[in-house]
Amino acid sequence: MHTSEIYIIKITPYRESSNIYDAIAKDYGKITLIHKGIKTNKKKNSLELFSPYKINWSGKSDIKFIRDYESIDRLDLSPTHNVIGMYYNEIMHYLTRNEYQIEKLYDHYNSSLRNLKNSDNILVNLNDYEIGILILTGHYLTFDYDSDGKIIDSAKKYTYIPNFGPKVTSNLKEFYSGETLMALSGRHAYNSKSIKESRVLMKRLIDYYIQPKKIKTREILKYISLN
Repeated sequence: MHTSEIYIIKITPYRESSNIYDAIAKDYGKITLIHKGIKTNKKKNSLELFSPYKINWSGKSDIKFIRDYESIDRLDLSPTHNVIGMYYNEIMHYLTRNEYQIEKLYDHYNSSLRNLKNSDNILVNLNDYEIGILILTGHYLTFDYDSDGKIIDSAKKYTYIPNFGPKVTSNLKEFYSGETLMALSGRHAYNSKSIKESRVLMKRLIDYYIQPKKIKTREILKYISLN
């Protein structure tokens, strides 16, 4: 028997009375759980998205069995934050696999959701979440040094090569300013230009690392001017 704090990132109905959950478990990473008979149990409710739980689970197969659970708290996200949370879940689902143990995955997801509630700029939160999950899942990212090992110059223009990093460019049609890269690295504050450029770059990086999959929630984000 194992005990862990979890967040549910995907809910799939299973047969008439059960649910299968993809979840992020503290100190484990991504796991798949089955909640048997929950739809016919009047004393207990199905587990929900964006609510942390403490659960007891068992099993050695790919799908674990929920034995007991309790709610830790409820975040009460706004409708806009719920949409962003769905985007977080979709990226988490695509970038993680059950057989890899990633200890800090839960903490990153938990802090990212909680930061949304007090955010001054949600687009910056999106950047922070995407950068964090890409690094945690083993993808190489660097924004403060170029591919030749030189520190980024705020006055120069760069292209970005996945798995290698920024490279100085003279291409005036497709580039990212050094200022934008330094903002992504955390060395400079964002401004309106660097926020806009950073979202273009981060979307391209996410698409590169999840290909050929497509992110469905981006269509919803367009309607709330966040993508």
